[in-house]
Order: sequence, then C-alpha cells, then structure tokens
Amino acid sequence: MAILEMKHISKSFFGVYANEDITFCVEAGEIHALLGENGAGKTTLMNILFGLYKADKGEIIWQGNKVSFHSPKDAINAGIGMVHQHFSLVNAMTVVDNIILGMQSDGLFINRKKAKEKIKQYSKQYNLQVNPDAYVETLSVGERQRVEILKSLYRGAKLLILDEPTGVLTPEETNTFFEVLRKLKKEGHGIIIITHRMNEIMEISDRVTILRNGKLVNTVVTKETTKEQLSIKMIGAELEKREYIPSMEKGKVVLQLQNVCLKKKRNPLENINLQIHEGEIVGVAGVEGNGQKDLAEVITGIQKHTKGSIEFLQEPLEKQSVRTRFEKGISYISDDRHNDGLIMDMSVMENLALRTYRGLPFSKFCFLNKRKMEEIGKKVIETYQVKTSGTLKEATPVKLLSGGNQQKVIIAREVCDTAKLIIANQPTRGLDIGAIDFVRTTLIEQKKKGKSVLLISADLEEILELSDRIAVMFGGKIVGILDGKTATRQKIGLLMGGVIKEDMEQ
Repeated sequence: MAILEMKHISKSFFGVYANEDITFCVEAGEIHALLGENGAGKTTLMNILFGLYKADKGEIIWQGNKVSFHSPKDAINAGIGMVHQHFSLVNAMTVVDNIILGMQSDGLFINRKKAKEKIKQYSKQYNLQVNPDAYVETLSVGERQRVEILKSLYRGAKLLILDEPTGVLTPEETNTFFEVLRKLKKEGHGIIIITHRMNEIMEISDRVTILRNGKLVNTVVTKETTKEQLSIKMIGAELEKREYIPSMEKGKVVLQLQNVCLKKKRNPLENINLQIHEGEIVGVAGVEGNGQKDLAEVITGIQKHTKGSIEFLQEPLEKQSVRTRFEKGISYISDDRHNDGLIMDMSVMENLALRTYRGLPFSKFCFLNKRKMEEIGKKVIETYQVKTSGTLKEATPVKLLSGGNQQKVIIAREVCDTAKLIIANQPTRGLDIGAIDFVRTTLIEQKKKGKSVLLISADLEEILELSDRIAVMFGGKIVGILDGKTATRQKIGLLMGGVIKEDMEQ
C-alpha cells in the first residue's frame, strides 16, 4: 500500500522547471532511492513534500488523503521527517533540548525527564546510541546524524526523507546506519533516501526513481537493474573511462610541515610532519574529526598553529595571512561550502570574484569591472556546466543552485592559473557521479600541470584512485604514510582505527 503519492508535480523558478510533471510514490515498509544528477530536481521535490516549497501544479496524497503542507511544521505534524544534508541542530544546546525544541507541552513546561527517557528508549530500540545530555558541539558528525533521526522519530515520523545521509559517515558508521534503516523498514516506516552512491543504492533500496533535468526518467525495482543501467538513465550516457595517470617523478618540495601542533580541547594536532612535491597528489584519510580540517586550516592560515614550522616554496608561512597565502599560490576547497566557501546571497559572478576582486581583471583604481565579472561568469558556467536559472545566468544567487553546482563555482574559483598548491577538503561530497568524475579529472589535470594537491576525503575509493601517497590521521596525528600504488582499504582501515604502521609491519 502506498503511504505517499505525489502526482504530476511541477515547480519552476524564474521560468525554468526544477520539477516538471513528476509522479512518485512510496510504499509502507519500503526504502525508495531518489537518484539524479545535481540540479535534477530531487531536493526540490522533497522540499515540496516537506512544505518548504509549494508546487505550481500537482497533488500530494498522504496515507490515502489529499494534503497541502504550507510549512515543515504541517509535514512534521502529519508524520513526515526530513534529515537535510546540512544538519539543522543548535550546537550550544544539548541533544534532548534539540529534539524537543519547538514542541508544545501538555502543561506550562515540557517534562524534560520524561522526554529524556523517551529518547533513551528510541536510542535503544533503533541502535541510535547518543547521550541525551551531551552538547551537540561535542558530538561527531555521525552522532549528529543520529540526533536528527531521533528528532524525527520522537515527533512520530512515519516517513523519513534522508538527503545524502552517508556522505559524512565512515564505512563502519554506514553499515551501522543501514541496519537502522532496515529496522525502520521492518516496522513499516517509509524511507526516501537521496544519494549518488550506486553501491549503497544497490545494497539498501527496494526501488529507485531516476530524475534528469527536472523530469521523471523511470522507476525501477533495484534487484532488477544494475549500477551501469542506473548510471546511463541518470546522465543519459555512459561515463568515459578516465585514463590512468602514472605517478610522476617527484619535483621540488612545495609544502613542508615540521612538528606542527595545534592546541585545542578536542583532538589537537600533534607533531605533524609532511612533505608535498610538485606534480603530486597526497591523500589524507581518516575517520572524520581526527584533525583533517584543522590540518587544512593551519596550512591556509585560517587557524594559527601553536608549534612547529610550515614552509611553502621554502618560505615560512607563520606570519602570512589567508589572503597572502592565496596570492602566493595556496588555494582551498573547503568541506563546508555554505559557511566557508560561498556567500549564499551573492551571485555566481560575485562569488567567483571573492578572492581577487581587489585587482585585475575584476577591478582597477578601486572600481569593480562588472562587465569583466559577467564575462568570466559566463565562461565558467559554460566550461564547468553550472546549471543556473534565469536569463542573466551569471547573476543567479548561489543559494538557488544545487549543492553540486555550488561546488563547481568554488572549484572554478580555487583551481586557478596562479594556484601552486590546491587543498581539496571533501571536494566530491554530495555530488552525483558525473560531477564527481569532473572534479577528479580536474584534480588529475592539475597534477599533470605540475601542481600539488592535498586531497582530504572520507571516500577511500577516491583516495586510492587519485593519491600518489596516502597519509592517515588518527587522534590529530599522522599515524602512517602509505604508497598509493601498494595501499589497500584494509591497510588504511587499520591505520584509521589507530593501529600504527610499525605494528602493522610486525
């Protein structure tokens, strides 16, 4: 029996369809994958269901009744929960306070003790272990995701919408997460999972609905299809196989870190020693939260290291600002595109100029050259195939772009001619397979040009495919550096768990 039906849904922005005549349904006790390239309309469709957007045409049938959700509150009250790709938790509040935030009480105050017991019950029932009294800011990414799911279950969700739920999880956390989904499915919950990871779709879903350019392509039974067939339906063609790029001879040292430390309460950086050469991709693997982001930020100057030395092209960086380091050739693709990489209310062309607006080609004598900004914006949109809306595409606010297209804007800005070292932190997170292939090919092209790349990624396949050497971090330390040609998932996994390289070789 269908718990949800969305019939002939259409939604346009600035005259361009994000969804066009889409019909979609979910059964009770079903895990239904929603697949499509970035900008295909997946998140828009789910935002309509969740009351964030109102459809221009079409109708929603929820548990047999026609409904109209005017806000997320309406959807939540009806029994629909949504866990967004970017979590909506208050870091300075506890788990229990985040879960009950905004809920009505039976009396004058909400009974926090009773709420805490209910949360513990759900935690045990669904193996979503988390401390109700812990502050969200102290939790790992995986634990925060559990809080989001608990929040939906606590509010009585019968249908869960999960947007890229495994993009921030380790392989072990993903396996545990899938067990949670299977349990929810067994109890009759409907689950919609938006993901680009074909292996996960084949493993966890019952059916797959494919969208392309805002239109419905097909809905198929998962066990009756293959990854290759799904990929072709999603992008409309087969992906070209990327040519293997052998390791180049090591050039001169571009970046050198010696005994670099960063004092902080949780997972400080301790005695980081690392060299990166010209024409080399060095991958950084590790369970998220073990110092990878801190490593990127001390190199770029966002955080100031407290001990040790960092040299770029044999020049000390200690007193150099973020801007100066960029001007010398250090580019940064942040893992948090909303907070670190973009100004969401600004246009595509303005975001492209954020790093270099103070000089040529974007300004002269303190005056911005809007014509040049538009010209470069148009070129980037065409070259990187950024999907925008409206007639003046380069003036589209980046907040209206899909996550993948936002990422393309950042990459276009950071992978510039002046860049000598590119620090790419989770550059393909949340992207579809076409966009992932584009990003990886871009990084390889930079390597072929003799540039250096520090690739931080939670995707071990990506690390193994692209890296000449692989540094593995645990507890704020580099516990081992492996040759990319001989490294395996097993070796990396042991190091990620804290087994030091010397112990592995005994």
